[in-house]
Amino acid sequence: MCILFMNKKSTIVIFSLFFCISLSAQNHTINGYIRDAESKEMLIGANVFETESRTGSHTNAEGFYTISLPKGKRNIIFSYLGYESMAMEFDLQKDTTIHIYLNPAVNELSEVIVSHHIQLREMQLGVVNMPVSTIRATPALLGETDLMKTLQLIPGVQSTSEGKSDLSVRGGSPDQNLILFDGVPVYNPNHVFGFLSVFNTDALKDVMLYKSSFPARFGGRLSSVIDISTKDGNKQRFSGSASIGLPVMKFNLEGPIIKDRTSFTFSARRSYVDLFMGTINDWFVDENSSSTANFFFHDINAKIHHKVDDKTSLSLSVYNGYDKLMQETSDIGNAATGHSASSGNLDWGTTIINGQLRRMLAPNLSMRTMLTYNRYHYKVNTEDEFTTGNDWQTKEKAFRNFLFSSGIQDYSAAADFEYFPLPNHTIRFGTTYTFHHFKPEVVSISIQTDETKTSENTPKHTYANNWALYAEDDWRISNRMNLNAGLRFSLFNVDNKTYTGLDPRLSLRYLLTEKMALQTSYTMMQQYVHLLSSNSIILQTDLWVPVTGNVKPMRSHQYSFGMFYELPKSFLFSVESYYKDMRNVIEYKDGISYTGVSAGWEHSVEAGIGRSYGIEFSLEKRAGRTTGIAAYTWSKSERKFDEINYGEWFPSKFDRRHVINLSLNYQINKNFDIATAWTYHSGDRITLAMMSHVGHPMPDDWNFIDGLLELEHRNNFQMAPYHRLDIGINYTFARRNNRFCVLNLSAYNAYNRMNPYRVIVSADSKEDYTYTYRLKQITLFPIIPGLSFTYHF
Repeated sequence: MCILFMNKKSTIVIFSLFFCISLSAQNHTINGYIRDAESKEMLIGANVFETESRTGSHTNAEGFYTISLPKGKRNIIFSYLGYESMAMEFDLQKDTTIHIYLNPAVNELSEVIVSHHIQLREMQLGVVNMPVSTIRATPALLGETDLMKTLQLIPGVQSTSEGKSDLSVRGGSPDQNLILFDGVPVYNPNHVFGFLSVFNTDALKDVMLYKSSFPARFGGRLSSVIDISTKDGNKQRFSGSASIGLPVMKFNLEGPIIKDRTSFTFSARRSYVDLFMGTINDWFVDENSSSTANFFFHDINAKIHHKVDDKTSLSLSVYNGYDKLMQETSDIGNAATGHSASSGNLDWGTTIINGQLRRMLAPNLSMRTMLTYNRYHYKVNTEDEFTTGNDWQTKEKAFRNFLFSSGIQDYSAAADFEYFPLPNHTIRFGTTYTFHHFKPEVVSISIQTDETKTSENTPKHTYANNWALYAEDDWRISNRMNLNAGLRFSLFNVDNKTYTGLDPRLSLRYLLTEKMALQTSYTMMQQYVHLLSSNSIILQTDLWVPVTGNVKPMRSHQYSFGMFYELPKSFLFSVESYYKDMRNVIEYKDGISYTGVSAGWEHSVEAGIGRSYGIEFSLEKRAGRTTGIAAYTWSKSERKFDEINYGEWFPSKFDRRHVINLSLNYQINKNFDIATAWTYHSGDRITLAMMSHVGHPMPDDWNFIDGLLELEHRNNFQMAPYHRLDIGINYTFARRNNRFCVLNLSAYNAYNRMNPYRVIVSADSKEDYTYTYRLKQITLFPIIPGLSFTYHF
């Protein structure tokens, strides 16, 4: 009976599979690439929609689409935001390949209503596609548009502190965000001590943010994935731009090397304040002492893309970013005190080299292989010279040199495949391997006098192997229901210790009506690296370290549920709730903080648990003269450790109960547009002592014995609420063919709100030896104007 039962089950399964295949055999497949008609750039996320069957699809990361339709007369609409839609009617009788070229919209004020139906069918909760045009339109600090600042307007995403580009996504820390730059992780996304990101808007093509519904192809972080793609270059003609603003000047050029086959793109930025700092420093120099300081940064994006044939393409890209702070002091003194001079340099930067091969192995199978080199470094170097005496008999000299450097180097290989076995299935699978070379710190100290010379070098290197394998299936069960299911296996080996993880992913979307969709998802994530951070405002000493035998990998489980609802006149309403459970998160023990040295760091931290939950609302207008988004988030983020805060739950430093974001872009006419962004959030949480116990003095001693600080709990104090308005105005003029100029005027913190950046305790003494303690607020940015001029050609 058992064998007969199994045979019946097998028969039913085989019959069902045969039935599905026979049904799909009645359909025919249309596939191809969707490109920009002018530059031949692949368009990522372009929409494909058949009006009669109301079946939709969209292009993948290579600009490739596939859609299965019944044979007969079909009406298909191809569309992409910011481009003119294309409608095509034909009689479908066999599998067909159609390559589509869309023209950029001449009048960007026109609305394409059909595309909203397509987007609703293809949308995923917790997944946001950020158009580059939106990034350019968002007002920013000093007028320099910034990807990370724009992402902070999305519900569930917020800055870690005033003006910073670091992101906290749904209560997570910045190191829990996987930032991919053409598929390569970026360890430090910051220029200018975090006030500007390393991503030059001129080099960007597409940006996808995942807060939930993580596909199995992504892993290694707990909170979010930011997938950034750069331009391949214009294969038809040369084009570019040159810009100068208050903080930076930049240049962008792209064009064909071989028309229709090979293209290049080159983008560069550099700050220029250092060119004038010499004059400013002269104001602080007198005859006995001097002090000078200077700072600059630059970044370069370069890429060559070659189309071998319709099935194969090659690309090689290079990124290099660099920041440097320089300082020199000198004190002439006298014969007794002597002469002293010191100089110091602080620099950090990232270098990425990325080679990719993309090929269509079959009409329903594509492949991408990738080899990358990734290096992040941080270095502090100081030199001191001391001279005493004023003649050759008594003159003595001493030199001291201190060098601190840290960093991480990655060598990676990856292969990703996309397979369409059946019309309603998209299967992705692949593998990736990374060899990590961690250099948490290399400390070198050298001291030399007239008689002695000493030196000390304490290098420390750690090597790790990270391998992952994944598979996922995007299954369109029906025109109303879509299921994405995946599994990711990861292995991390360091110091003869091996950790493994098996992460399931599941996302289900159901279209209730043509205007309403429900979605739920579950995600499990692993993280094998930690970021040790200091609390310094400027001199950040952030070090990446791997897991150890004492500190296990972080792990999270996230559950989400939400709804999309399409409203009239291009409005889209969404609401999403989430709950995220985190294990093995780390926090410094009571009384301990990071000092810049990683030695023994695992004994200074405590591993515990965390949880974040909340609900996010957004109302977005996606087309027309007026576009924008209104978003509100209610959330809570907590941590719990056995040896911290008496083992009780306490709010994390990223816990902000209420966050409101309002952004509005208005096209006044073809020459003028205005953009505004207003943000409000509950005050940041910090730890402050509410009471100090001072000991009594000893007999005949007027000095009080230092007492003990009494802390109620971790992050017990909440600063004042934060709110800020940013405004930007663009004036476009001198239009002639493809050439035009843009003048941008902006104001950061337009109504000059004195927002708290930090709160300190100040003690005022009185004549009766008593003290009055007050809290003093430190404000970082008042109103800051911005100005830039850009010439496009």
